[in-house]
Amino acid sequence: MNAILASHWMILGDMTVPRLMAQESAALIILAASLLVFRTFRERYLLIWILGWLAYFISRWTLHGSFDPDSLPRYLTAISHAEFILAVCLFAAAVFVYTNSRAFLLPLLLITLCIIAYAATRAMLWPDSVTLRVALETSYRLIAFIASIQLIRFRWARWEIGAWLLSFSLLLLHLTWAPITAHLPPGFSLMGSVLLGLSMLLVIFDDHRLRTRRLAVINALTTAITRAQQHGPMMATALEELKELMQASAAWIRLLEDDKMVIAQQIGLSQDYLRERGAVQLDDTLEHVLREGTAKVMKTSALPEHIQPYLKGERFHHIVLVPILGKKSPIGTLALGSRHHLSYTPEEIEFLTTSAHQLGLAIENLRLVEQILRSQRQWTNTFDSIHDFVLVHDSEFRVIKANHAILQRLERAPADVVGNLCEAVLPRNYGQWSGCPYCHGNDEGFYEGTDPCFGGYSMISTSSYMEQGSKQKGTIHVVRDTTDRRIAEEKYRLLFEQVQEGVFVATPEGKLLDCNDAFLRMLGHTSREDLMALNVDTELYASSEQRELFRREVELHNYVRNFEVTLRRKDGTLLTAMESSFATRNAQGKIERYQGFLLDITEKKRAEDEIRRRNRELNALNAMAVIATQSFDLDEILNLTLRQVMSLLGAETGSIYLSDSDEKTFRRRAGWGQRSTERARFSEVKFSEGFGDLVTRSRTEVITAEYLPHLPPLVAEFIRADGLLSWIWVLLWGKDGPIGIMGISSRDNREYTSNDENLLVAIGRQLSTTIEKVRLYEETCRAYEDLRRTQEQLLQSEKMSAIGQLIAGVAHELNNPLTAILGYAQLLESEGLGQRAADFVGKLFKQAQRTHRVVQNLLSFARQRTPEKQQVDVRKVLQETLGLRDYDLRVNNIKLEPEFDPDLPAVTADPHQLEQVFLNVINNAVDAMLEVGKGGSLKVRLYSKDGDVFAEFQDSGPGIKEPHKIFDPFYTTKDVGKGTGLGLSICYGIVKEHGGDITARNVEGGGALIEIRLPSTSHIAVPEIVPQPPPREFAIEGRILLAEDEEAVLEFERDRRRRSGGHINECGRGARAAARRSV
Repeated sequence: MNAILASHWMILGDMTVPRLMAQESAALIILAASLLVFRTFRERYLLIWILGWLAYFISRWTLHGSFDPDSLPRYLTAISHAEFILAVCLFAAAVFVYTNSRAFLLPLLLITLCIIAYAATRAMLWPDSVTLRVALETSYRLIAFIASIQLIRFRWARWEIGAWLLSFSLLLLHLTWAPITAHLPPGFSLMGSVLLGLSMLLVIFDDHRLRTRRLAVINALTTAITRAQQHGPMMATALEELKELMQASAAWIRLLEDDKMVIAQQIGLSQDYLRERGAVQLDDTLEHVLREGTAKVMKTSALPEHIQPYLKGERFHHIVLVPILGKKSPIGTLALGSRHHLSYTPEEIEFLTTSAHQLGLAIENLRLVEQILRSQRQWTNTFDSIHDFVLVHDSEFRVIKANHAILQRLERAPADVVGNLCEAVLPRNYGQWSGCPYCHGNDEGFYEGTDPCFGGYSMISTSSYMEQGSKQKGTIHVVRDTTDRRIAEEKYRLLFEQVQEGVFVATPEGKLLDCNDAFLRMLGHTSREDLMALNVDTELYASSEQRELFRREVELHNYVRNFEVTLRRKDGTLLTAMESSFATRNAQGKIERYQGFLLDITEKKRAEDEIRRRNRELNALNAMAVIATQSFDLDEILNLTLRQVMSLLGAETGSIYLSDSDEKTFRRRAGWGQRSTERARFSEVKFSEGFGDLVTRSRTEVITAEYLPHLPPLVAEFIRADGLLSWIWVLLWGKDGPIGIMGISSRDNREYTSNDENLLVAIGRQLSTTIEKVRLYEETCRAYEDLRRTQEQLLQSEKMSAIGQLIAGVAHELNNPLTAILGYAQLLESEGLGQRAADFVGKLFKQAQRTHRVVQNLLSFARQRTPEKQQVDVRKVLQETLGLRDYDLRVNNIKLEPEFDPDLPAVTADPHQLEQVFLNVINNAVDAMLEVGKGGSLKVRLYSKDGDVFAEFQDSGPGIKEPHKIFDPFYTTKDVGKGTGLGLSICYGIVKEHGGDITARNVEGGGALIEIRLPSTSHIAVPEIVPQPPPREFAIEGRILLAEDEEAVLEFERDRRRRSGGHINECGRGARAAARRSV
């Protein structure tokens, strides 16, 4: 019966509860293990993981139940797929929670719901759709892949097997699908499930191991802090532990010092980084971390640009900045630098924050301990470094403490003194005492007198104290040896009383506290009480501005050195003193008194002023002497001298007048300062009566107000023309009389001293000598210039004479063939030629006559003759002169535009000199027009006006650069070798000798105009009538002797005489001589 029931029960169990396969059993075992682990490690991600395993188990159990897989209902397939998708998403959620990627949870939830609904719908409606199945497989594998990547990124570079194994196992999860599972080896799914479960357990165990290590580090830090006596080694230990635990490349601690963050300890940083970033300003990044009080992970690329190069030099991927908090405020930062990508859990960040806080408290405590020890050492060193004797005893006069100075004086060790009675330790060589030699009735304060132990004088400072927490009372004696000071005070007292400089002590309010006898004598007082009653600021100092300047200097520098002051004596006179004083201030820095010395420098000041005045005078005289020797420019010398005199004597205006050659007219050559209208009226003045008999007879050099009644009225008016209160004039005497006068004046009513007058006399004499020297130099220069000009004119005359001889020779040589040409032309005219030939012969004869006239003009121009004035027709002379340049004018395309007055009067002049003047002017006009190009026009005009004859020459050239210099000797604008600059100068002299005038100017529109004016004779010039020779008869009887050196002329005369019927006898040069002898 029982067997039957049991068999039925088994059948019923098999029908209701599916059997567990190996994969479902493994999943159930791992689920149970996870629950056991969760009891110990209650992690949130582990709870999510357990729920995922539960869903995974249900998915597998549903799929591999008692039903036949081939005939599995669609709804079970939908449930299995939905549970599997839920399991994968829960696994991914656990990973996201573990990696602190909580931002993925909400998107994961939405995606999970969508994929679950999609999986169930596909299994129910389209179970055989391959496309939809592929989409399902891709979706959950994508979620598993993202979770794996996030896990690997989170635990990157930590090399923990659990995280890597879990990432790999997540990728092995899959649904049962024949196209995929058919190619997998048997047991692959079981192995994947086991690895997935074990990997999560390994992750939990890795976290537990890290927690254990963090606790060990905390324990090591606590041990190091407990044992450390200095914060340096303690920080080094902490950095080493944290660096190893956090797998960092470097670790360092910066402590806040003023407004800088200074690296106090480091591990792993390079020397370059320490040198460049050892101490940095508190920037925004550090301020933010210190202000927030939380750790911050910062990538190198996200930091400010000025920090990135240093971190990149250390190859840091990121740094972790943790604030180090003290008891009240942040004291620094802990930094961990890593060269790899690392992620940090909240536990790790919290651990770093806790460790940094613990370090901060330890650093502060160690600093306080070091400060206490340093203060104790400083107090001990200060106590022993005091040169005064310091003795501390209790109420029973037992020595508690003695400093090194008193121990050295007693020649005892501290153990021999401390704890013993004062009577047993201190000597009694200089007096009897009991208890303590320095206690005087147990009064606190100062006592100065003889030292009962060591002799001499001493100042004793006594004070009492009560030990904290005890009623024991102690006394402290500070004994200072004042023997040397008493001796020095006596010396200084004698010095204060006997020193010749005035010594004083005064308050800032002006009350005199103390002074010596020299100060009394200096100010003319005999009673110290009377002087002490005076106010220094208002009654002793003559200048309030000076006193105020003294106050500012002392307030700024706390002293003055050689400060010049002006004081008032008792009798009211002023003295100049040199003050050197300093200020004494109270604890608040306020000036309590002035102390110093006064040295009377009144006489010294007067002597220095006299020396400076003498130096200025000597410098002025030297400057005038130098300019007189270096320059011959009289205006420069006069202006410099006048400026020196005005500067020396403080004048406002000044003038220097020099006499002309008549010694009566004076012209202003130099002037400075404001000039009145009256003085402007005297730019040139003539003293017809001179300077008066008194001044002339006595050769007075300085004219002051006392001379005014003895001066001529014009001279007096001249002197007082400036209208100023004070003035003085100096006569500049030459050998024969006054050559100039120099005067200065001022608005101030000043009285010139005898020293001033002597200075002016010296300057006037030197200036007179200089003026005569310059005038002599100028006369010498003029004489030399006249000599040079004469030499040039002589050379030009010789040159023109040679040119004239050459022209005469050439013209003479041309004259003979021209004579033959003219003769033959006349013979041809009488031959009865045809009309055309006769016309050609006439033109030939006309041009030959023209050539003959040119030659005759050249001969006339070159002929040497003595200037002889006669009545001249200017028109004829000008026409002949133009004929000389007619060829050049035509060749150079210069148009001649003559305009001659027909009723032109004659002038009395030398025609050849006029020809020279006209020719020179025409030549200059032609040269000027050729400078700017070929061609132009020359207008020549002759007319009479007001009894004078005017000749104008106007060219179309560039004009004259300096018309006022054109008639100066040797002035030329031509290139070197093209002109001497004497032509127009000679013309100017010729015209002036004829009583005329020559001027030059530029005309509007371009060109220059030369105008020559000559006085006329008021008679109309009558043209010269050339008498015509009477016609010669051709019939000649008798013999004719022809004598001629020129062969052409001889032949022409022979032919002409033969036509007239005469018998010709020819002879050569010797025959001509014989003929002359026979005649």
